[in-house]
Amino acid sequence: MFILMIMGYEFGSYADDLYIQFMQIGKIVILFTILLFAFNFLAISLFIKHTLYKTKSDNTGKYPNYIRFILESSKYLFFVLLGIALGHLLQIKLTIINPLISSILFIVLFIIGRQLRIQNIALKHIFLNRIGIKISLLIVVSSLISGGIGAWVLKLPLRNGLMLSSGFGWYSLSGILDTRLLDHNFGTAAFFIDFLRELIAIILLPSLGRLFPAAAVAYCGATALDFSLPIIKENLDEQIVPVAISSGMILSILVPILLPLLSKL
Repeated sequence: MFILMIMGYEFGSYADDLYIQFMQIGKIVILFTILLFAFNFLAISLFIKHTLYKTKSDNTGKYPNYIRFILESSKYLFFVLLGIALGHLLQIKLTIINPLISSILFIVLFIIGRQLRIQNIALKHIFLNRIGIKISLLIVVSSLISGGIGAWVLKLPLRNGLMLSSGFGWYSLSGILDTRLLDHNFGTAAFFIDFLRELIAIILLPSLGRLFPAAAVAYCGATALDFSLPIIKENLDEQIVPVAISSGMILSILVPILLPLLSKL
């Protein structure tokens, strides 16, 4: 929450005309969200057989409170907007905060790895899951294609388009990295693109996930490892859970690797 608020603060403090900045970012967010949804679903539908998985047929009629999931996720959006408002009002540039943010990010990544170890999720089991690997590669390729098309349509540098499409739903990390590697405008756009990805996945898993389970899990991206996982367990067959963990973990590992690499293009 602290990192997201600082990211919003930087955007607000640098934006002279906040309304114009939001309009520009809005076009990027909407286009990239549509492209990513379309191409990710298309790629999985073409290369992964949905008949491999099924939905739970023995539901007792009890469904989790999805409004609660959405509200819990939306609290992070509140901290970004709070940061934007504070930055726009105070207009004080933060020059010493970046080393602190970098340290926090490294600690977060370490904790995620430690939690996987505590849960006895071995990396070899993740990386040897054939379907999980295939889904991850398809998401990466289809997302990069989406980024290239988005950059062409909006006349953005190709590097920027590819980076905006390579967060795979990990908005807290992609927003910060794009802010540091590009600028605060693209960092904020990356946050909203990946944040919307998580919200759409949460909303569609109970419905679209029953028709296209593999594609729905794939679209969750990195969040299939954490926030979307309880909803996947609740609505889909147990055999897809290891695939969700595998694809989510692989995509989570790729985000901090891909974004710096793409920034060098």
